[in-house]
Amino acid sequence: MTANPSPEPASARSREFDLLGGVRRRVLVSIAAPVGWLCFVLLYLAFWAHYFSIFQSIVVIIVSLLILVAIVVGAWVSFGMRFVNRWVH
Repeated sequence: MTANPSPEPASARSREFDLLGGVRRRVLVSIAAPVGWLCFVLLYLAFWAHYFSIFQSIVVIIVSLLILVAIVVGAWVSFGMRFVNRWVH
């Protein structure tokens, strides 16, 4: 019996696992960030919005949405930048 039943080398499996681990983390961020943002917006509207004007409340929601987009895009851009050399050549 061999210790390595897989036909591919261990280094290839290691890179594949690392690739999938990176994707899993980013998918988790892509799911958790909007859920967290929605919780923030609901809590803001329920408890703090009455202290601000409608314009200020809209600005708070838009800014929080921009932060959400920056977090999700940042997570995926950092993942995509690993593969730039493969696409350029």
